[in-house]
Amino acid sequence: MRTILTALSFFLLITYISAQDNIIIRKSFLSVNYLQVKESANFGLVFKGAGLDHGMAWSLDNDRSRMIYEYELGLGILFSREIPALGFHLKPVDIAYLFKLRVQNSLFHIGPDLRVEYNYNLYPDLQSGFDYWFTNLSLGINVMYDFNHANSAFYIKLSSSVAGFTSRQPDYRDPYFYDLGVKHAIRHLNQDLTFGLINKFNSTNLEIRWKPNSDSRLTFGYVLKYSGYFMAPEITMVNHSIKLIVNKKQKQND
Repeated sequence: MRTILTALSFFLLITYISAQDNIIIRKSFLSVNYLQVKESANFGLVFKGAGLDHGMAWSLDNDRSRMIYEYELGLGILFSREIPALGFHLKPVDIAYLFKLRVQNSLFHIGPDLRVEYNYNLYPDLQSGFDYWFTNLSLGINVMYDFNHANSAFYIKLSSSVAGFTSRQPDYRDPYFYDLGVKHAIRHLNQDLTFGLINKFNSTNLEIRWKPNSDSRLTFGYVLKYSGYFMAPEITMVNHSIKLIVNKKQKQND
């Protein structure tokens, strides 16, 4: 946990020091999702359904680097064999500090990524008294590629966790005692955080964006998200998203 907080402080310090010559770009986005969740502790059923996410992102660009901060909040309604479930997703922190690399006429960005994600699921018809969660605070690698074709702009991003801290519900819980409610959810999501590498968990995102022309304030994207926890109780989450991004006006910070 201390490692994650130290890394966060380091990223914020870099932002403060370099902010004088940055171009600040602000975006808001809305995603329509198709989510699949396989929770081994929930009889191994695969729940599928639609969801909606909203978030904002800030990008600080200069000639040498790009700094990105993003947050996201989402809700999904899932079903398996006509059994309903609710899924909540919160990503309060997603920070990347990327170095710019020019290869001929192409522009690449690569650097470390710090992410905090909470996933919280309820299965009222199956497990009315129990909640299920997967929390990860991870450090990873982020790679981006920007290029133009004709009058359109394209953006490809791949990020993947390498190490971090995770929290999961116990593999076994007493069936006669349980806790629900907002207070208990917050406590559960942050309890018993343990360190692990890529052999314990992984969170990987692939995003492709298309901006029709340089004057457009709208960008369209496709996002594929994968999250997996490989120890008991295992969980696998796959999310396909269509993303609408509204580009705000750029601000020169000098």
